[in-house]
Amino acid sequence: MTINNKIFLKLGISCLVAAAGLATSTGAQAHINLVSPPPLMSGHGLDDTALKAAPFGAPDVDVAAAKATNFKAGSMIDIDLEVYKIHPGEIVIFYTRDFEGEDVEPTYELASIKTPIPYKNLLLQAAAPCSPKVGCVTGTKSDQHFKASVKLPDIEGDIILVIRQVMRDKMIVDEDNGEVDLSEVYYHQAAKLHLTK
Repeated sequence: MTINNKIFLKLGISCLVAAAGLATSTGAQAHINLVSPPPLMSGHGLDDTALKAAPFGAPDVDVAAAKATNFKAGSMIDIDLEVYKIHPGEIVIFYTRDFEGEDVEPTYELASIKTPIPYKNLLLQAAAPCSPKVGCVTGTKSDQHFKASVKLPDIEGDIILVIRQVMRDKMIVDEDNGEVDLSEVYYHQAAKLHLTK
């Protein structure tokens, strides 16, 4: 277990899976919204449906042409994520240098509920925040913020920082073979960062 994981396990239950989407008659509603660093697209983009668009939650955004926020390579940065709905699970933060995000496309099937979801270039995996009033009750309205510090990679150039909510209560386990369907568990956001030494 890494030092980061130990730190966030301690913070864990007080700051785990921020929140993502709720299906309604008008479609998915934003349950997370990246405040800082600035996202490629708001968590309320496209009438609250953008968050479901893998891998960045920014459909139709030209990532290569998008404005990047400057940071020092290898530095610590603060992540601030608004949380609108509680879902048991986790917030996962990782990065890619691929503007198409092919190497960070989500996994949609697992062999069993015990199989970990794989991530490339993982920076943080932590529990989503719960409500101080009602705890971790699924679908509870919330005004919590998920806040964390992550260390950026010590590389130069542009990266896409990916923030993904994983809703464990949306996993569907096949009763016959134990396989897990993850098609409804994710919400996505991302920020473009330019790293310099």
